[in-house]
Amino acid sequence: MEIKKNDYFEGNVQSLGFVHDGKTEITAGLIKKGLYDFGKANPKETMKCTSGEMLINGVLCKSDTPAVVIEVGEQIILEAKLDSTYTCTYG
Repeated sequence: MEIKKNDYFEGNVQSLGFVHDGKTEITAGLIKKGLYDFGKANPKETMKCTSGEMLINGVLCKSDTPAVVIEVGEQIILEAKLDSTYTCTYG
């Protein structure tokens, strides 16, 4: 097991990832208000907003809404409407 810190978009998106056998299984992160293009999903990602409010590929996500599944090859466009937190599982 390894814990990996990720830092994107000049520190506006930060996460901690749980890495097992060289593969990230889940991350938990913080995202500042703004628009972010994460490129294409590989592997599949399941993102859940845990606080705040964000649009994930145009789908409104808050702590009381279901997670969004992003299939392999889909572009990941995330717009945080407020400073927010999220989890993301992979595969």
